[in-house]
Amino acid sequence: MVNTHSISTLSLEGAIQFSDAAIAQAQRMNVNIHVHVVDHTGETLSYQRMPGAPLPAGDIAKQKASTAANYKTPTDVWASKVSKKPNVATSLVQHPDIVLIGGGVPIIINEQVVGAIGIAGALEEQDIEIANAAVEKVLG
Repeated sequence: MVNTHSISTLSLEGAIQFSDAAIAQAQRMNVNIHVHVVDHTGETLSYQRMPGAPLPAGDIAKQKASTAANYKTPTDVWASKVSKKPNVATSLVQHPDIVLIGGGVPIIINEQVVGAIGIAGALEEQDIEIANAAVEKVLG
């Protein structure tokens, strides 16, 4: 017999809640962003772009969300993790779905990563603040 396990993942409705919370926070901060919310595998469930957000940031938001979901950690921790390992950093950033800058946050429910949110378009510190605020708003 093959052993299996159940995997929880974020629903479309849940993804939209996180995305809307991020947009509301960005509006309060008066910045324009892209928001990607992904499932546990890093595939997009919800995407929004505020008018005026820099276009290349859309891809970066997706990469942030995918990185956070697949590595189950916020993307802002990567700089310190690879600071003394340039070969690891170089290898990681060559993958099209990985980015090592802040703004990606895993969404954890019942101690399981069910998805992630990625924010890009503002300053890195603002992206981090918006992502964390959205997660806090939805999960309370």
